[in-house]
Amino acid sequence: MAWGMVLPSPCIFEIKNYYRLYRMSFIYKTSIDFINTIKPYVSEACIDVLGNIIAHKSAVGKRIMLVAHHDVVCLMVSNIDENGFLYVKPAGYIDVSILQARKVIIRHGEKSIIGIIGKRPIHLIRDNNSSKVAFENLWVDIGAKSRSEALQMISKGDYAYFCSDYETMPNNNITGSYLDNQVGLNVLLKLAEQLSIKEMNWDAYFVASNHEEIGMRGAPVVAHSIRPDICICIDVTHATDYPSMNIISDGDIKLGQGCVLAKGPDIFPALFKELEKVAIKQNIMYQIEVSPYPTGTDANVIQQSGNGVKTAVVSIPCRYMHTPNEVCSVNDIEAAINLIASFMREEGL
Repeated sequence: MAWGMVLPSPCIFEIKNYYRLYRMSFIYKTSIDFINTIKPYVSEACIDVLGNIIAHKSAVGKRIMLVAHHDVVCLMVSNIDENGFLYVKPAGYIDVSILQARKVIIRHGEKSIIGIIGKRPIHLIRDNNSSKVAFENLWVDIGAKSRSEALQMISKGDYAYFCSDYETMPNNNITGSYLDNQVGLNVLLKLAEQLSIKEMNWDAYFVASNHEEIGMRGAPVVAHSIRPDICICIDVTHATDYPSMNIISDGDIKLGQGCVLAKGPDIFPALFKELEKVAIKQNIMYQIEVSPYPTGTDANVIQQSGNGVKTAVVSIPCRYMHTPNEVCSVNDIEAAINLIASFMREEGL
């Protein structure tokens, strides 16, 4: 995506107060908020041409890149009819069947416009074809009476975002829109804060990458610029501990059972072993995800950048990914923070 969601606090546990303000972004000022938050913990911070946010804590030692993407899946206004209803296309991988009757927020410059994705009431459904869900027969109602009135409020190409409140749940779980990859960004910020306290033999880069949801376009650019020796990618992964999932085909990943270490061709074997060794030594809960194919994270492209990068993926289990109400566990977020911080304090690989 053009600009991703970034948060003004390094701690996921403080998210409730500012969640409503920053869940929809793709706007320049949120990148500035992210930079202003991380600046006290690093030597310098900047935004590159593709919208990657790069914070550097300089030191003498191996160059490590910690990366979490800051873009999100959303909808893009593609057409406005004569009655003022909007039509949209997906920007990222979204299941169209979850969208009807949802509230969205449309960003138009500095303004936020509320829209409702329309749904014919069940009383008026008279044939099977009318109930089929596809993007071409979805419309967004912003209350306009005409195309000209709608154009005074929004423009073609504006982005529309899921609109769900952050809530806490039993067993230290949290839910809301865009935990993918809010939780990764908060891990990144918390690591920058913790690791600023102690001098380490790492030349560390904290990167909020852009365009991950539409093909991992930002990460290879920043990796080419930084040329890290080691990269740890921080993202969410699919939890499989709810009805309809099959642990044989989908894997066995549970909420609240720790962060997840990917294992497969995207992962440098010695780096995986070192992270696992640290988790065992520090009694940090972790799970293993078998990824025989590309992981679907920025690790795919970072690994192949330059002359190759030693890459690992540390993930947070997430239920109902790319829906308006994702669910994660605070315990797993803490585990990811503790594992990566411990790895770096022990000077890792």
